[in-house]
Amino acid sequence: MRLREVCAVAFAVCLCAPVVSAQDAKTYIIGTYYRCNQATETRADAIYKETVAPLVQKQIDAGHLVAAGWARHWMGGEWRRLEYVGGTNLGALVDARDAIIAELTGAHAKAGDEFSALCPSHDDYIWSSVASSQPLDAVARERSKVAMSTYFECSSSEREADAIVRTAFAPVLNAHVKEGKIARWNWMEHLAGGKYRRILVLDGADHKSMLGYWNAFDQALEAAQPELSRRFTDICHSHTDYIWDIGTE
Repeated sequence: MRLREVCAVAFAVCLCAPVVSAQDAKTYIIGTYYRCNQATETRADAIYKETVAPLVQKQIDAGHLVAAGWARHWMGGEWRRLEYVGGTNLGALVDARDAIIAELTGAHAKAGDEFSALCPSHDDYIWSSVASSQPLDAVARERSKVAMSTYFECSSSEREADAIVRTAFAPVLNAHVKEGKIARWNWMEHLAGGKYRRILVLDGADHKSMLGYWNAFDQALEAAQPELSRRFTDICHSHTDYIWDIGTE
């Protein structure tokens, strides 16, 4: 699919708030994870900034989106770029995405075709906020320069994993937000997309601090809640880590 056919994006990316009740509004994120030619991917960055970002901003200004951004791969797997848009109403989010696609199919088709040659394949996901250091309807509105995203494959007991995040992970993560070790965190569930069922996003200051924090968090969690930590690993048995450089054009 071409850029103009998928212009939504994900990141995910900023994490969570004091645990919020199920009745509270939440944020939906549509994310597009691109595989790009590493030799020319900076041109894709320029196309996003020059052509796509103004179309996204138009939807933000109209009140149809609450968040959007563009992220560059620093460490991780085969995804090289991440584009995301967010809203608190899934229907309105889809409408905004369609409006952006419509514009990219018309006057900006040349830029879309060039982008598709630079980033010829991608994966699409739709995420929904579950737990966070922020109100769930504020997820992804504020971002740091760097984010560490861990994408989990989970079993049919994934609701239990959500409960473990709320009861065991959240107190440790929220304490680390207060201590300034991370800026914010977010736990999101899969609504549509590929094999990954959950995502944990940690926003931070730089690459070194994010790499160091992950090991520190794992040790703190194991010390505070060893049984729940092991149970979580049983449920979400595999994961892939990425570190993204975040841009909100």
